[in-house]
Amino acid sequence: MKKALLYKEMKKTRRVGLIVFLLGIILLAYIFIKLGRSFRFAGMEHLWDVIINRDQFVFRDIKFFPLLAGICIGLAQYVPEMIQKRIKLTLHLPLKERTTILLMLAHGLLLLLLLFTVHIGGTLIFAAIYFPLEFVYSTLITLAPWYLAGFTVYLFIAMICIEPTWKRRIFNIVLAAGTIQLFFISTFPGSYSHIIKWIIVLPVFILPFTFLSISRFKDGEQE
Repeated sequence: MKKALLYKEMKKTRRVGLIVFLLGIILLAYIFIKLGRSFRFAGMEHLWDVIINRDQFVFRDIKFFPLLAGICIGLAQYVPEMIQKRIKLTLHLPLKERTTILLMLAHGLLLLLLLFTVHIGGTLIFAAIYFPLEFVYSTLITLAPWYLAGFTVYLFIAMICIEPTWKRRIFNIVLAAGTIQLFFISTFPGSYSHIIKWIIVLPVFILPFTFLSISRFKDGEQE
C-alpha cells in the first residue's frame, strides 16, 4: 500500500519535477556562461572588485528558483487533493493518517532535496574552480536560506491545500507570505552566517502544523 501511495505521488509530480529540473539546468548554464564571459572580457581583477568592494553576489540570479520549485511541486502534488477531494479517499486507505501524510510529504521533500542537491552541487563545483575555498563557503551560506525557502513554501502549500476551511487557508497564506520573507531579507554575501541554524529550524517547526489541518479535516470541519 505504501508503494502504491508513493507511485501515485510520483505520477502527480514527475512531469513538473522534470520541468523544474530542466529549468534549473538552463538557469545554471545561463549563469555560468555569463560569468565565463565576465572572466574573459573584464578579467578576474574586475570581478573580484565587484565581489569584494561592491559586495555583489555573483549567483544572485538563483535567488527565486528554489521558491518557484517548491511552489510548483507543492501545487502539483496537493491542488488535485483539494479540488477533486482526493484527500478524503487518500485518508481512507488502510494506513494510519499520520503515515499517509508523512509519506506524501516525504515524497515532495525528497524530490526537492534531489533537485536542490544537483543545483547547489553544480554551483559550488563551478565556484570551487574559479574561487578560493572561503568564497565557496560564503556562497553556500548565502544560497542556503533561498533553498530552505523552497522547502518551507512546499510545506505551507501542503498545509493550505489540506486545510478544510477557507478562513484558516487565508490565515495560512498570510502566515506563509510573512514567513517566506525571512529567507530573503538580505542578499549580502554570508549575511545569514550567524543565524543559519535558526533558519534551518523554520521548516522543521512548520511541519507539524500540517497534521492540525488533517485533524480538522477528520473532525468534519467544512469550508
